[in-house]
Amino acid sequence: MLENSHFVPLPMPQNQKPAKFFDRDLLRYGNIGLEMLVSVLIGAGGGYLLDRYLNSRPWLMIIGFILGSAAGFRNLFRLFHEWKNKKD
Repeated sequence: MLENSHFVPLPMPQNQKPAKFFDRDLLRYGNIGLEMLVSVLIGAGGGYLLDRYLNSRPWLMIIGFILGSAAGFRNLFRLFHEWKNKKD
């Protein structure tokens, strides 16, 4: 099954060494994933704590999850636009 699969490597800029290119990009993409996770956890966790305090389960946790997800995607789009403008 894997014998017929083809691996296509991503293009690497000509002016960078492989280790520097992969280290920098891995850190950047790992940071994006971490920001998404933390945004959602803070939103949902804050909503959960407010739900426990106000006895309104599960509505504030759902709202917090949605707001945390929106904040995470906002950061993702901001980083994408920075990358796009830097590339041009």
